[in-house]
Amino acid sequence: MSRSDSRSVLSGPVLAVALGLIGGLSLVAMALWDARFEGERGSLLAIQINGVEERMARDVLLPSQGWVLQIVLPPDLTAATRESLIVTLRAERTGEMIEIADQLVTHGGVATLVVPESLGLYAGLLSIRATLTDEQAHELVAYRRVRIRRWLGGPPIGSRQIIHFDFTIDRDGDGRPDFERDLEGYGLALPERPDLAKTVAARIAERALARVARAYDARDDPNRSGLARDQVYVRFLLAADPGPFVTRICIGGKNRDHPKSIGNVRFDLRNEHKSSKECESDEGAGLFPAELRIYEQSPLYDEILGPFLTARGGVALGASGDDGEILASLETSTSSDRGRAVERAIEVLGDVLGTVMAHESAHALGLVPAGRPGVGLFGGAEEDGASYAHNLDALGEPPGQRWLMNDGGRFALEDLAGLGEVGELRFRPLNYAYLKDRVVLIDDRRP
Repeated sequence: MSRSDSRSVLSGPVLAVALGLIGGLSLVAMALWDARFEGERGSLLAIQINGVEERMARDVLLPSQGWVLQIVLPPDLTAATRESLIVTLRAERTGEMIEIADQLVTHGGVATLVVPESLGLYAGLLSIRATLTDEQAHELVAYRRVRIRRWLGGPPIGSRQIIHFDFTIDRDGDGRPDFERDLEGYGLALPERPDLAKTVAARIAERALARVARAYDARDDPNRSGLARDQVYVRFLLAADPGPFVTRICIGGKNRDHPKSIGNVRFDLRNEHKSSKECESDEGAGLFPAELRIYEQSPLYDEILGPFLTARGGVALGASGDDGEILASLETSTSSDRGRAVERAIEVLGDVLGTVMAHESAHALGLVPAGRPGVGLFGGAEEDGASYAHNLDALGEPPGQRWLMNDGGRFALEDLAGLGEVGELRFRPLNYAYLKDRVVLIDDRRP
């Protein structure tokens, strides 16, 4: 029927019925609209889960609380139409209906709710219905079904988890932190000036830790929860005592078992070993800044390290008489070319290491499990080689977009520094949902 017809009819479905590929999982998304609904020229009313794209979200299993429901509204609605939004949840197991529109928070054209425990959702199928009504009583309706599952053994992260990044490791036993020795290889330290080496190492470590915090405490709300701050409850520290919830990851030294690999931290499915001691691994686990030489042909590498590498005509940090004063005054003044070069090297190297630290610590926390949601999280299996424990798309291929948990071999130095086309690498929404305990990995088939 043409849109010029004056009769009011429903046209639909406009989104296909989507059937999940996990056994027992089904999810239906469809929308129906009146031909004269005022929002007809905009996008359709849509129901989203955890900010995840439709092709992936159709397979997602959810816990009974904590996940994010999003109602994406068409643009240019009148206030009256926007306020007409009705959202109901129906537990298909019991038939119980819950109307939640008054609990939604609207911002940027999206009405959201972080599902609270008080809703009392049951395991099983949950139907979601969203309706808008314009001033002429024409309706725009969206439907969706999702699967609620129980946790088996509790969520994988939890608020007590600590990641200890240890920059003081001395694997070769020479009495000095290996990271300071690594800096000597980049012209950023000299054996004759251990005091300056410690200062540079500390500044880079602090910069790297701040980059990790930005990755896990994203201010742009990856899951579109509507919360002012929606951080992951994991603490990242440069010093920590051993404990049952402390995973220690060391930075520095030679990577004998995995040459040319900057980071190698074992993938811990579902974060089963919350006190993993990566430093004591016989598998060469940890972060190895010396291996950043794999990027020595990069223009960025030459830009930040050229001023200090003697092989490239530079002067090592500590060899110039003013270097001590320059380091001491970095927070207040960088007026000289030398000072700006030192500051630039610390910033870029810190951001690069911080990106790798965020990536590797996520492996220790259980990202990215192989398989589709319910048993995995769209990650690769061991037989997939470099894709093991890294992001794949819904078709099992490496994602086209650069995400933090993609295979690291696909990143340029500029990507690690946050200077590539996408800016700082970030967790994709499905990764972030896992870190916030918003998805279920184990398919609990009990009624």
